[in-house]
Amino acid sequence: MKLCPYCNKKISFFGTTFGGIEHTKCNSDAEKHKSFVRSYVKNEALSGKFNKIAPNEFNDAQKYFSNTPELEKSIAAGFDDAVEEMCDDVMLDDKELNDLENFINDLTTRFQDNDSNEPSTREYVIKMLSQYGALKTIADARTLYQLRQGIAPNIQPPAGLMLNKNETFIYYWGSVQCSTLNVKTKYRGRSTGGSYRISKKFSIRHTEHRGRPVSYSEWNNKGSGVLAITNKHIFFLGDGDKGDVKERFSRISSIDPTSDGFIVNLDLKTRPAIRFTISGTSRDAWFASNIVLAAPTFG
Repeated sequence: MKLCPYCNKKISFFGTTFGGIEHTKCNSDAEKHKSFVRSYVKNEALSGKFNKIAPNEFNDAQKYFSNTPELEKSIAAGFDDAVEEMCDDVMLDDKELNDLENFINDLTTRFQDNDSNEPSTREYVIKMLSQYGALKTIADARTLYQLRQGIAPNIQPPAGLMLNKNETFIYYWGSVQCSTLNVKTKYRGRSTGGSYRISKKFSIRHTEHRGRPVSYSEWNNKGSGVLAITNKHIFFLGDGDKGDVKERFSRISSIDPTSDGFIVNLDLKTRPAIRFTISGTSRDAWFASNIVLAAPTFG
C-alpha cells in the first residue's frame, strides 16, 4: 500500500469502503498550505524581502510538507509569479533586480547550510527558485532593460551574418522555424479558344482567354535555421537549400506575438508576412518578440 505523503498513513486502493482511511482532508489541507505559501512568497518577493520571522501559517506549512517537496515547489511558484508580475512592463529595472536579490538573500537564511560535500545554501536556494524558469526570465528581462538603455548583449553574431556599415548586431536564436506568406494568382474560367460550325457555310470562332484572376495566399515553409536581429534588419539563415530571408525594419508594418513566436507583417503585396517559431516556452517567444520590437530604436 502507498502512504499518504501528508499524514504518513496507508492509502487503501478501495478507499473507505473496506475500512480504508479517508485522505480528502489531507489533500484539502495541502492545497490550502500551498496556496498560502505561494501567495506569501510572491508578496514578499515583490516587496524585496523575506521576513526572517515568518507567520505561523508558513511554519505550519513547513511542518506539513516536511516529508514532501511541496514546500519548495510552492516557494518556487510564488517567486515565479513575482518575477512574471515585475516583467509585465517587458523589462526588469535596477530597483526590481535589487528587490529580488534582497529576497533571495533573506530566504537563504531560512535554510541550514548543507554538508561540506554538497552545494552551498545559496546555490541550493537558487536551484530551488529556478524550477519554473524564473531566473532565465530575470536574465531575459534584464537584457531587454539594458537594450533600452543603449547596451547591446555581449554575444558574438552567428557565422555567415553579413552586416552593413553602421549596422549593429543584437541577438540571435538557433533552431527557429520560418515560413513566408506568399500571395499568388490563379485564373478561373480559362478557355483555349475554338471554332463552332453553325451551318454549312457559317461558323463562329472565339480566341483563347486566361479567365478571371483570383488571388490566394499560402504559407511557404523555409525550414529551420538561425534568426538574427540587428538594429536595421531581421535575418533568417536557413540550414537547408530553401534560401535565407532578410527584411529591413523600415518595411515592417507591425509585429504580432504568438504563443510560440511572432509574425512580422510587411508592406509587400506578394509577401505580406513572415512567421517565426521559436523553440522553447512561451516566455522564450515573449523575449524574442520584444527583442525585435526594441531593436529598431537601438543606437
